Amino acid sequence: MGVAIEPIVSETTQVDPGFWLKAANRAVRAECGWHVAPIITEELVLDGPGGTTLLVPSKRVRGIISATSDGRDVTDKVRFSRRAGVLTLESGWSCEVGSIELKIQHGYDLDEVPDVAALIVTLTKRAASGGPVVQQAVGPASVRLATGRDGAALGVPLLESEKDVLAPYKLNWGP
Repeated sequence: MGVAIEPIVSETTQVDPGFWLKAANRAVRAECGWHVAPIITEELVLDGPGGTTLLVPSKRVRGIISATSDGRDVTDKVRFSRRAGVLTLESGWSCEVGSIELKIQHGYDLDEVPDVAALIVTLTKRAASGGPVVQQAVGPASVRLATGRDGAALGVPLLESEKDVLAPYKLNWGP
């Protein structure tokens, strides 16, 4: 009955430092709502909002390689903020679903985000070690790990202070 779906994690999955590093990168990117770093060239198909302003999933647009709205090439007419994902088109963007196609260069250079890199290293180490120890006794040996609101040991979930580190990179619009 139904389609067989492969598990996300199987018995052959290697849960090693590389596994936790990938999980930490993913947690940071999920919190921010976009990839953050490095600088990449990406093709996007977006729903048209109508109006002259378009928000793209980035906080650091470096350049517009191409842009179409309703199939019309508007590349030379698009203006953009380099500090936010805001693109403007004086004649107005399409209001149709999937009608805007962009090819943009965006993201931070790795040297610009040492705070994000340090946080990923911290998350990786915490997850690989089973979580931070908050209480330890010597005899008869007792250790208590930090837990989240649900009582589970912390791994890759971000603490509030870690979310604060990511706040400058987090999208504050979109899904």
